[in-house]
Amino acid sequence: MQTPSELAPLLDFSPYRLLTEPDAVHRQMRAEPPVRFVREETGFSYWLVSGYEEAREAFAAPGLSNDPRRLGHTAADAAYSPMANNDPPDHTRLRRLVSHGFTRRRVAALLPTAERVVGELLDVVAPTGRADVIADLAFPLPVLVICELLGVPTGDRAAFRAWADHTLSTTAGPRSREERSRRLHRYFTRLVAAKRAALRASASPDEQPDLLSALVVAQEQDNSLTDEELVGLAVLLLVAGHETTTNLIGNGLLTLLCHPGQLRRLRDQPSLLPTAVEELLRYEGSAGQSSLRVAIEDTVVGGTLIPRGSVVNIGLSLANRDPLVFSDSDSLDIGREPNPHLAFGHGIHFCLGAPLARMLAVTAFGALLGRLPNIALRVAPDEVRWRQISILCGLTALPISFDPEHRETSCS
Repeated sequence: MQTPSELAPLLDFSPYRLLTEPDAVHRQMRAEPPVRFVREETGFSYWLVSGYEEAREAFAAPGLSNDPRRLGHTAADAAYSPMANNDPPDHTRLRRLVSHGFTRRRVAALLPTAERVVGELLDVVAPTGRADVIADLAFPLPVLVICELLGVPTGDRAAFRAWADHTLSTTAGPRSREERSRRLHRYFTRLVAAKRAALRASASPDEQPDLLSALVVAQEQDNSLTDEELVGLAVLLLVAGHETTTNLIGNGLLTLLCHPGQLRRLRDQPSLLPTAVEELLRYEGSAGQSSLRVAIEDTVVGGTLIPRGSVVNIGLSLANRDPLVFSDSDSLDIGREPNPHLAFGHGIHFCLGAPLARMLAVTAFGALLGRLPNIALRVAPDEVRWRQISILCGLTALPISFDPEHRETSCS
């Protein structure tokens, strides 16, 4: 007798396929119910949520746990992060403490730093007429700004730039990635200790110049955040914030280059930059799905019963193309309003770094279009190469050409 898993339709729902074959994936998905049981060719089975309203319902369902350790295998344990994967009440406690320091005001104060970093990075390539957007801008920008946010000493930032360059490598094996993770944890453990010592020696400890210092103060005032959790939060902010913003800039520019009419519209109307970023978040889908959920009790989503113990995959890219919510949903419209996309999630796990990612993307796109006339791909769109890390998919390189920037020289 066949099991339900064997009867489930086969599906390739990888972030890579979502970005390289979006039309085929969305046609296949719309022919099926918005909540259904599927299996991959590997044999892995789960409930896929693809409708917009159903996705919001799944995000809010208390019966769906965000803790991968409930999957019951070693790989899930390794993927666990105290902030990203916890459930209430621990998640509530950690998020409240992080929110105390990671304010919109703190992010807004980073705008001059972002503008300076973007300017300096483009200064290098603008006179040449050629660039790799990933290596020359999209990779270094977020890591340098996040270092500023966290309060990483200036002298250590070259090492973090090297870390970002290493991340670009598609040849790094699991051992190399594990060693990088251990080194980051060791570094932030030492930095937390240094921040704590500096605050205790300060004449005005209530003034926290950076997010890590603010978290140290919150830890000492609340006494409910362990050092291990604090270090884990710092690593999460660096790693997750870096990868997602890099993909947003790289994948987003490729999307615009493949839609020249929208690119011209944005160049002619730079006031559309904020809405353009929202539309790229909806449309390009570098995070095509959420982290996996586990049903810790029987849970109904969209009128469908998901049995206790089931794995649930919330298809963000699919929900963001739901024609019941987004008119002409398969078209890119940089002026689309309203745009209630789910690229940053929904509910208690809505991405805390969303304001930072938005600010960096608006700054990067504004500078690219403002300083580099006649941007064009140096390769055919189907020749670009992709890398997939967990649920995220981004470009390994984005080679472009443009009119070189001529700098005036003075004679003495």
